[in-house]
Amino acid sequence: MIKLNKHSETALENIIVLIFIFVLAVIIINKYNVYVKASKKTEYVQEIHELNLALISYRIKYKKFPKNLSVLIRKGYIKNIKTDKNGYPVSPFNKRFGYVRKYGRVVK
Repeated sequence: MIKLNKHSETALENIIVLIFIFVLAVIIINKYNVYVKASKKTEYVQEIHELNLALISYRIKYKKFPKNLSVLIRKGYIKNIKTDKNGYPVSPFNKRFGYVRKYGRVVK
């Protein structure tokens, strides 16, 4: 025999509702993580482009490429990219950007 509580709901109905809410929460969290990762990738590509433009500007002014990317930060060529404790620009994934001085390019 199924016992009813004072609101005429069974324990089984409550469990089904909780499972449904849990499944929806998992789906929503997964979609959110996908969007966050996609936005970080977009930001990463945009920051590489910005760094490469700054390298071109630096080369035009000084006739050579900088020793490293932290020079661009110190000289004010880049202002809105996050840096690590040593002053090197870091990607949205918290890793330093790769830099090939010979070619004056930031690499992925």
